[in-house]
Amino acid sequence: ALIPDNAVRTRFEIGEIVYSAQYNVNAEIRGEELHKSGIYVYRVWLLGDEQQFAYVPAYELASLEHLRKIGVKV
Repeated sequence: ALIPDNAVRTRFEIGEIVYSAQYNVNAEIRGEELHKSGIYVYRVWLLGDEQQFAYVPAYELASLEHLRKIGVKV
């Protein structure tokens, strides 16, 4: 399990900074689409060395809110 339980979410806000487990970098949510399987897929801008757009399902993204609450700047 790469994503801790307190970071798992099924929905994210446009503009939110999240962690992408697939790409191992932080990313900014730029768009949302509900896949026919019922899973939300997000268009994200990867914030790593190779900045690019990607499409990532919600279950491969981690909220960083729990880190912000304890004072970590992300």
